[in-house]
Amino acid sequence: RTVNMTYKAVDAGHHQAEKKERTNQLRNTKCNYRGYVRESSSGRSCLYWDRVKPQWGDANGLGSHNYCRNPNSRIMPWCYVRKGRKTVREFCNIPKCKTDIEDLYETCGETSERRMHKIVGGSFTPIESHPWVAAIFHKRYGFLCGGTLISPCWVLTAAHCFSDGEDTKLTHLAIHLGKSAINETDARSEQGFTVEKLIMHEKYDDDNFNNDIALIKLKSKNGGCAVKSASVRVACLPPLHTKLPAGFTCSIAGFGKERSSAFQFSQYLKHAEVKLMSNAECNKELYYENRITDNMFCAASPDWSTDACKGDSGGPLVCEASGRMFLFGVVSWGEGCALKNKPGVYTEVTNYNKWIAENTGLSEYTNGRMYPQK
Repeated sequence: RTVNMTYKAVDAGHHQAEKKERTNQLRNTKCNYRGYVRESSSGRSCLYWDRVKPQWGDANGLGSHNYCRNPNSRIMPWCYVRKGRKTVREFCNIPKCKTDIEDLYETCGETSERRMHKIVGGSFTPIESHPWVAAIFHKRYGFLCGGTLISPCWVLTAAHCFSDGEDTKLTHLAIHLGKSAINETDARSEQGFTVEKLIMHEKYDDDNFNNDIALIKLKSKNGGCAVKSASVRVACLPPLHTKLPAGFTCSIAGFGKERSSAFQFSQYLKHAEVKLMSNAECNKELYYENRITDNMFCAASPDWSTDACKGDSGGPLVCEASGRMFLFGVVSWGEGCALKNKPGVYTEVTNYNKWIAENTGLSEYTNGRMYPQK
């Protein structure tokens, strides 16, 4: 039969500080510590910053106070103390700082806003509820595909988004994180990047969409990568070959068309919930008749009212485990959008942990260490 294959394209004042001193000893253990500990690990009282280093002023959380701080990114917060007649630096008794990357990983899959209770059908949703969603743009054609931030420097997406494969001109691509509206820019929440590297799966088959997965390495003007914020976070990766049962409810998000016949993509990020199907079920004649490989899985809403659609391609299907969202699927293909008996088809991300690790060096992250243990 003829198949109409549619790409699925989602310090407070001094007096206040005094009151909080004891209860906020460990308010923040990261390198940008802003708590109220004011003695060193030796028990000596910290000196006021502006009396020791008046030239530093209020920069880096310093000023007219004597709380431990970490203005130069040492392994933990410190302060100046008097030792005999000398003024010396001593570390404070605060846990070792986490690096920005460690902090980003340990907060993977967390959102600053609760998910919407309820992409064709579905609800408009703020980026803060899906802060790992990446928008991939082509400088000539505009919005191209979705993607998922899996580490500060890497976005996971679908291989079929790049018709020229490895020959894609990277200078034509731009990646935006923290974006709620496709045709609007909010400098307060967004982070923009060019592409340093595009890695297509070497066994991607553009006839049946097997191994429909690709990696994008981000590059910014200052050489940095994504910085964690309310609107930008990484999604967690589950352990290798982890599978969820049929009927499990997961979430999709993207800027895709609101119906297959729509001319334009959705202006705003949309979100919907879908239920997983077993491959045995999805391979029945009623659905896709043996076209679902072991590297794919299907998902749909029970009433067929919500689905990924053109423009959602490459975007995330995430599922919740112990309060975190884990990336299980990449929007890949399907027939039409939200058609009865035609579920969305997704790339099985947990089949590719080793491939991701080999190409990114993220072996510690791809082992799924944040996934709840049985």
